[in-house]
Amino acid sequence: MLLEEERTLEDRSDEEILELSIRMPSAFSVLLDRYQDAFLRKVESILHSREESEDVVQEGFTKIYLNASKFKKVEGATFKSWGYRIVINTALTRYQ
Repeated sequence: MLLEEERTLEDRSDEEILELSIRMPSAFSVLLDRYQDAFLRKVESILHSREESEDVVQEGFTKIYLNASKFKKVEGATFKSWGYRIVINTALTRYQ
């Protein structure tokens, strides 16, 4: 069994990485790697523009990072659902 300190970032849950990124910003890159393509596909299905979608996803990730301390893990709410909601809301605002 691995000790907590020995676990790599890739072995940690999204929620653990988000919390860790508050103290260690470089950890946030793991979440970027995990979700950037999926978020981009979702936003592109809303905006139908690759360039605008890339801007929205970048803005969404910025919002996620800046609000990381506000995320609270509750039943039925994961980082993934929270992150999608932020990115989709950002896309819908841009669409309007």
